[in-house]
Parts: sequence; structure tokens; C-alpha cells
Amino acid sequence: MKNIQYALIIIVIAVFCDSCSLPSSHQAGRVDITEQIKSSLVSLRISVSGYEQFQPWKRTEVAERVGYGCAVAPYQILTTASNVINATTIQAKRFGKNDYIPASIKAVDYEYNLCLLELEKEASGDPLTPLLFEDIYNKGKDLDIYWLSMAGQVTSARGTLDRAQCDTNPISFTRNLNFILTNVSRTTALAEVVCDGQKPVGIVNWTGENQLGVIPSEQILRFLAETEQETYAGFGIIGFESNNLIDPSMRNFLKMPENLQDGIYVSRVNTLGTGSEELKKGDVVLSINDYQIDAYGKYAHPRYDRITCDHLIGTRRAGQTLNFEVFRDGKIEKLPVAVKNFKAEQMLVPYYEYDRQPEYVVTGGFVFQKLTRDYYKLWGENWSGKVPPHLYQYYYNDAFRPADDRIDIVILSFVLPAPINQGYNELGRLVVSTFNGMKIQKIEDILEAQKAAAMSPYDVVEFEMYQPKVIIPRENLTLFNEKIAQIYGIDKLYNIR
Repeated sequence: MKNIQYALIIIVIAVFCDSCSLPSSHQAGRVDITEQIKSSLVSLRISVSGYEQFQPWKRTEVAERVGYGCAVAPYQILTTASNVINATTIQAKRFGKNDYIPASIKAVDYEYNLCLLELEKEASGDPLTPLLFEDIYNKGKDLDIYWLSMAGQVTSARGTLDRAQCDTNPISFTRNLNFILTNVSRTTALAEVVCDGQKPVGIVNWTGENQLGVIPSEQILRFLAETEQETYAGFGIIGFESNNLIDPSMRNFLKMPENLQDGIYVSRVNTLGTGSEELKKGDVVLSINDYQIDAYGKYAHPRYDRITCDHLIGTRRAGQTLNFEVFRDGKIEKLPVAVKNFKAEQMLVPYYEYDRQPEYVVTGGFVFQKLTRDYYKLWGENWSGKVPPHLYQYYYNDAFRPADDRIDIVILSFVLPAPINQGYNELGRLVVSTFNGMKIQKIEDILEAQKAAAMSPYDVVEFEMYQPKVIIPRENLTLFNEKIAQIYGIDKLYNIR
């Protein structure tokens, strides 16, 4: 009897142990490629330093940023552009090595949030193993995330591919395709590699609570192909604003036939970007390259279900042509639309000034600056509700609408107290209208206006909104400028690009 009991106990223990060794449903079928991928991953140590906005002649303190990347060529590393913003030095560490390898930026696209780094070959040792990204989308599948930790260990996480959608770029003004992963098993960071089995399908773009966004292979492959071109032209950026067109009354007002139930209303046309020359306010965009645009601005993608039409523009190389079908003035028209790309510095109020010193002029202690979105951040978190309305309206209404007669918004930021500017110390944050009678279209016009009126005893500055004039005496101005520069630590009195 005892022998039977012992036998039963042994059987139960064996079954229990065997069940413990079975993979869970979450792990079933998982392919761990840690060994394969370790020679392709790097961790990045990046020193960064930008410029102050309030005193644009001063650099910020050097800080250190940690990032990740992967090899796409024997000595080239793919990472996110967000990792290299304002970078002064970049170093890469590979698996099994303690030394850091100097790296430099070969190409960066902030509108795609992608960057290609070049490693110093002599310091790299053996070539890395390039990853070949594949354009795969398996909705609902569990994907693996790999990165090389700063301790030199290949680390992984896991998440479920929930959907594809066009998301706001975390570092720019564009909207790009992202794969959204949910149920992420552990905290992740930017530019970690996302794999479907053994196949890399993207890199991490942003992280949130238990989910993350992934830059997919289709975007990575376009970027890498573009870096091989003699000139990096970039990709299409939308040049108009649109509204949903679901209100029957609005459709009746536009005199649209009842059989036209699709299309989005063009509410504003910018002077930059795709469609800026061809479209008109009041147009209804019905289709782009024969993809029908519904009343919510989406189209039926063959893989991603319904996705916003930003994707149709953002996937085309600048210089190509898209075929728009629009409802205009009571009839349907077909328009060839040139795909256009532009840089942030071309905006009336630049969205960012990464890797650049702000433009400014200091004369007589008066600090004149080019208005940028970064300048608004002086008002701290939620700055859009704190910035003075006369400054904010230029960003809100006209940021993407520079004109030939107005390229920059130039402001008197503040006044550095000095004997030459007594009585003006409280002035600041005023939009400059004219300088010595010359209309100010861009910040370098201030220097031109001073040269043009070199024989005048005064520089005269006028502002918008009927603010008082500023009169700057020219006598001994050079001497005052030298003293002001010395007192306030200004290494150069102007920075114009």
C-alpha cells in the first residue's frame, strides 16, 4: 500500500514539474534572438548643450543623455533624432567592449525623428552586424523589444501590436505613422529595436504608461534610402489645414451633390508645404492618388485599416507629384500637387531651433531677438495659456505662413540696464515694426537699418500696437556696447545666420 502511495506522489510531482517547464501562452512560439542581435546593438552616451533663450549668447550647462541604437551598416548606427538634439559629442558602446567609440551625425531628419550616425572606424574594431528591417505588420501579435543596456547587457521586453495610426511627432510639427504597442512588459526607452520574431520591424519612438509608439520599417527604409542620395530632399509635409466635413448643412452650403458624402474641408492654406500653391481655402479634398478621403480625413489603407491622409503625403519624396481630386466652385477638379518639404527655420515662428544658436542683436543694451516657439517656453509648462496674446497669435495664426515681406517676427525681448538706455528698462516683449524708418522683415534688417542711417545721431525703433518709440543715441554707442558686453558677459553683440 505504501509503495502505491509513494508511486502516486512521484507521479504527481513529475506532472507538476513537467507543467512548470511548459511555456506560458504568452511565451509560446517566442523566438529569443538575444545571441543573434547582440553584435548589432549599441548604447549611446551623448553630451548635450543648447542655448539660453533669455540670454541667447549663453550656452546651457553640458548634460549627459543616454540613448540606444542599432547597426544598419558595418559602421553606421540608426537612432532617433530626439536622442541627438543639441548634441556636442556622441559615443557608442557595443556588446562585450568597455571602450566608447566616437560617432558623428551623417544624416538627421527631425520631421521623421530619425538619425544615422557614423562610427569612427579605427576605434570600432570588428564591423557590427547590420540589421535588415522588414516592412511587416501583424496586428495583434506579440513583438519583442531589444536594447543594449548601459551595463553592456542585451535586455528585452515584450508588447502587443495593437494598431497603426498617424501620431504627432514628439519633436516636430509633423504627423507620422506609428505602430502602437500595448501591454508592454517593462519600461523601455527611445530607439530600442522592435522585432517580429527574428525580423526587425521598427524602433521605439515614444513611451507612455504601458504602451509605446514605434517608427515602422517602411519609414526607416525610406529614410535610409534617402541618406544615400546626393542631396537629402526629405519627405512631404502637409501645407494646409482641414476640418471634418460631417455637417449636412455645411455640405449644402458648399453646394455639394448628395452623392458626394466624402471629403475634408480646406480651412486654411499655408505658404509652406504640400498643397500650399495648388489648393484654395474652401476646397473639399475628395481623394489623393485615387485613395478616397472620407469626411474624417481618413482613407482605407490596404494593411492599416483607416488612417489619416497625412500618411499619403508624408510617404512621398519631396519633388514628386500627388494627384488631388477636389470639389471647388461647384464642380470636381483634378489637381497635380507638388510634394514639398521645408525646414523649421523657414517658418514665420520656427517650431524648433535644434543645434542652433538663437538669432539676436544687442545694441545700446536693447536685446532684439527672432521669435521662436522655444522662446515661448520661457513661460514654463502650458505656456500657450501664459504667453502674451500679441506674441502668441503669430504662432497660432501664422507660424506656417511666412511671406516675402515678413520672414521673421522680431521682438525687443528686454533691456540690459545701462546709462545709455535709462527710462526704457521696463520695456520688453514688443514686436518691432520699423528701425530707422525701415520695415523689419527679418532680424538682419536691424544691422542693415543701422548702416543705412549711419550719419543719423539716433537709432529710432517703432513697435506694433502703438507702443512708444525707442530712441538710442549714436554718440559713443560703440563704447557703450563694449562696456555692456563686458558687464553682461556677451561674447558677441549679434548672431545672424
